[in-house]
Amino acid sequence: MSENVEQKLDPTGSVVMPAMQIPSFRTSLALQNKTEKNLLLRTWGGIGDQICAEPTLRFALKSFGADCKISLVTEYLELFAHLKFNDVFHITRQKPKYEDYFVFDTIVPATNNLTWEFFSHCITNCVDFASLCAFRCQLPVRDREIFLCPPTPNDTVKEFLTIENTVFVHPGKHWPSKTFPKDWWDGVLAALLNKNLKPILIGANTDDNRGTVDVNADGCIDLRNKLSLEESIWLLQRSKVLLTNDSSPLHMAASRDPNDGATGRNWIGYIATCKHPDYISHWRQGEWNYREENLGLGGIWNDLDHLPNKKTEVTVEHVEEARLRSWLPSPDGVSDWVIKRMV
Repeated sequence: MSENVEQKLDPTGSVVMPAMQIPSFRTSLALQNKTEKNLLLRTWGGIGDQICAEPTLRFALKSFGADCKISLVTEYLELFAHLKFNDVFHITRQKPKYEDYFVFDTIVPATNNLTWEFFSHCITNCVDFASLCAFRCQLPVRDREIFLCPPTPNDTVKEFLTIENTVFVHPGKHWPSKTFPKDWWDGVLAALLNKNLKPILIGANTDDNRGTVDVNADGCIDLRNKLSLEESIWLLQRSKVLLTNDSSPLHMAASRDPNDGATGRNWIGYIATCKHPDYISHWRQGEWNYREENLGLGGIWNDLDHLPNKKTEVTVEHVEEARLRSWLPSPDGVSDWVIKRMV
């Protein structure tokens, strides 16, 4: 008997199941409480996780909106301002009366949750996970593109797009498996500058160990911790090229403003290490991976063993530095890739 099953046994030896995590039970309860047409969608996780939930939210409004009232609770109201919900709650400022709603989550914590017994965010495409978690389905392909509609920023921010030969660079820091060494990032920035390109550094430090590597910013335009979330999205949607590791800027840049035909045509060069490239990339402009390229030379997925006969799960957070370095392309190779995409 596995440790997980043992933990679900009560003193009589019966298996205890978390009823509210079973979709059919939740549906029956909603019908009993007459809340089946009062839906509440709840986003959670990092900024990237919540950006990737946008297609699921939009699909719900399109598919269920005529017959149901649909509300939203989220930490990032600005991401979803273009979607017309019945009510919108900020998760840290307003607590909805959850018993009045039929609640659907686009992501749930990995600990003590039945969902992760069946599929994992680490080995599922980032957009598919949200719809599977909420509605137990993948979205039709045409509905998987991410739409974000940030307001036009002030002239100071807009002017960064007028500077010639700029490339946006996000030297992200989070898990050890996707925090690249400072000397590698410094080499990339030096190679870009040597080819007369102007790196624009982006990113923000937060309280949960997410931020940016302390790179040498000499010769760069350093916008780290200076842009709002909406300003970052607006710039990345309209940038020529973004370089990033597998984190939220990739999802921002991959989004499209449906009201602006100039968006959604940027190049995204990313270095995937902890998650397979297919799990973090997107449908864009009606194509899979449109103008998105993984520049990495390998990743943890090469070592993953998904056979269900293991006592412990393979984790993606940690990797030895020597192994991580073996997956990183040469700085000159990265800068050469950028040069070809600047035309």
